[in-house]
Amino acid sequence: MKAKFLGCLFVTLLAIMPAQAQEPAGTESASSGQEKAIQSAPSALAAYSKWRDESLPKYAQREQTPHYAVAIVAQRLDDNTAQVEMLVAADMKHYTIMIRPVTLAKQASGEVTTTSAGKAVVIDQKAGRKLTAGADRIRIGEMTTTVPVSKAVQALEITWSPKNDTRDDPSNTCIVRLSKEPLVMVNGYILGEPVR
Repeated sequence: MKAKFLGCLFVTLLAIMPAQAQEPAGTESASSGQEKAIQSAPSALAAYSKWRDESLPKYAQREQTPHYAVAIVAQRLDDNTAQVEMLVAADMKHYTIMIRPVTLAKQASGEVTTTSAGKAVVIDQKAGRKLTAGADRIRIGEMTTTVPVSKAVQALEITWSPKNDTRDDPSNTCIVRLSKEPLVMVNGYILGEPVR
């Protein structure tokens, strides 16, 4: 009787042990997958840093080269809302950002035109922090906002311009398409020339 009991206990332990040994491995792969998803989520700062690292070393002043850039991560959250993360890099004290929902239409000439399709969101922003230490005059301002959109909205038209700075500071407009996945765009000027 004792031998049968020990035999049953042994068989039960063998059945349970492999299942327990597999649980941590499954948990590890799930958490690794979550970490990868978090690490691969695009950010405006990462997009700008990559653009800056690839574009500015070609110039004699490298990171000190005068430039303006806007990095945008846009995503449709649902049928009524889009989220926009922005980073503006510029030698500015203050700027204004206007985000306008639009529909897109391709003309016979191949040109794509925009039509306003909702209320614009306007943001007044003061210049932010310096990305690097030293003589670099470029400051970055970061913000995240939501924009009301309808199902018909295909993109966001984003315009940023200086406020109360010098007269020759550029105003910049770009179009970012909306998708359920985050879309990243960097639009910049180096020494007054567009670099995308």
